[in-house]
Amino acid sequence: MKIDKNDNKYIYVIVGKNLKKIRTAKGLTQVQLADLVNYNEGTIANIENNSYQTFSLEFIYIVAKALKVPINEFFKDID
Repeated sequence: MKIDKNDNKYIYVIVGKNLKKIRTAKGLTQVQLADLVNYNEGTIANIENNSYQTFSLEFIYIVAKALKVPINEFFKDID
């Protein structure tokens, strides 16, 4: 499902795509990341696949710390 950049839900698309990009660049599977941040693997998969749109800023903060990346990396627009 493609979401227009003007749609408020677009931020979830951006965060999900960046999460996947950063996770794979770090050489981690979804299971490994889930274990690292004490979340369910399904949560990671759903965020990366745009089907989970209620995650918190705290979640992003926890993941950013665990992956040792600045939090703003999750909000960079992807074309």
